[in-house]
Amino acid sequence: MKSIDILTKFLKIKSISAQKEYGSDMKEARDFLVQLFEKMGFSTKILKAKIHDAVFAEKIIDPKLPTVLVYGHYDVQPPDPLEEWKTKPFEPTIKAGKIFARGASDDKGQIMANIMAGVDAPINLKYIIEGEEEVGSVSVEELAKKYSKNLFKCDYLLVSDSEMLSKTEPTIDVSLRGIAYMEIILEAAKHDLHSGCYGGVAENPANVLARIISKLKSEDGKIQIPGFYKNIVKPTEKELRDFKAITVSKNSLMEEGEFQTVGGGEAEFSLNERRWTRPTLDVNGILSGYVGEGSKTIIPSKASAKISMRLVPNQKPEVIAKLFSSYVKGLTPKGMKLTIINHSGALPYKAPTNDPVFSLAKESLTKAFGVKAVFDGVGGSIGFVPIVAKELKVPCLLIGFGLPTDNIHAPNEHLVVANYLNGINAIRDLFSKIGKQNAK
Repeated sequence: MKSIDILTKFLKIKSISAQKEYGSDMKEARDFLVQLFEKMGFSTKILKAKIHDAVFAEKIIDPKLPTVLVYGHYDVQPPDPLEEWKTKPFEPTIKAGKIFARGASDDKGQIMANIMAGVDAPINLKYIIEGEEEVGSVSVEELAKKYSKNLFKCDYLLVSDSEMLSKTEPTIDVSLRGIAYMEIILEAAKHDLHSGCYGGVAENPANVLARIISKLKSEDGKIQIPGFYKNIVKPTEKELRDFKAITVSKNSLMEEGEFQTVGGGEAEFSLNERRWTRPTLDVNGILSGYVGEGSKTIIPSKASAKISMRLVPNQKPEVIAKLFSSYVKGLTPKGMKLTIINHSGALPYKAPTNDPVFSLAKESLTKAFGVKAVFDGVGGSIGFVPIVAKELKVPCLLIGFGLPTDNIHAPNEHLVVANYLNGINAIRDLFSKIGKQNAK
């Protein structure tokens, strides 16, 4: 069966981890992977997790050869809003050289490229494919501590869950930002109040929430939480040169992301530094009061906001969560009920690019895509990487085959078919180079 046909079958499975009703679909995805690996001659094991179990597979052809552990995830985001899809999200459709489906780029297409590259590879291979990445990788730390000295033991870690800079620039990501994801809930009354009767005497939690949010960042983009920037690690001169060599403009970013205004960050830093190496704070959602058609004159009883903070090396999510909570508590009026929820967190990661394997990866990508590969940073987070790389003490190669325009987490998600096929060739060549390097 062709590699694109295998991917198509995988994409048809509705493996939505955030919604309980898709539990049977999650199992179907695990069964699909187990059967695929076993047909390829791998031994498999289901690793118990808190919500959705992980799939582990390995093929050890010679204990003396190097071992690569490949990470990916089989779970996907919900496809909503369905009315904005031009094709059905779980009926993969190829058109204009792209395959459209939920999970095409994040991460089924990318992990499948790495699986297909492992057919008859001249090294030892292991795969760990989790089902909780889209719900915060809640079992990763537990799995890493439990299996790092046996099942996960390897010489290199490979992850494809990111993007190329553009369709003409194959990329190796040398850093990830971490994340602290918080929720603020303010409650001022048992029920909504008539604004005519109680306006001016009853505190409005929506107004208070707005004031709190306004004090989280200054007008020049600086985060105002005391201690937030303490001891952060700045990029090296070489990293800054690499990032500077990657040309980007405000207009190109706005066109890529389809937004209208560049802002929200620290203007003193370059665009690449702001999106890859600086911490951020963003409101992800606000909820309060009446939002239906027409008017309803009330003072809402509750108001809430979800806020994410992207972190850089030396920022620990649990520390940032405490600093955030303390600051918000200090801004909240006495007597108002405040609840702060720490939803999830992930550590940042910085790759040891002086390891020879990074040069080999550059060579393989350049050969497969016909264009010189580059180093860049990633503004997002992959919870598995910093935890497992730290436990295993091995280099992690972050090689993505998606594009910034793939609409991940959004309607009409897709993956360029040529990137999928070139990705298979690149990783297959990299496996071969790692084997030959060891033989020397």
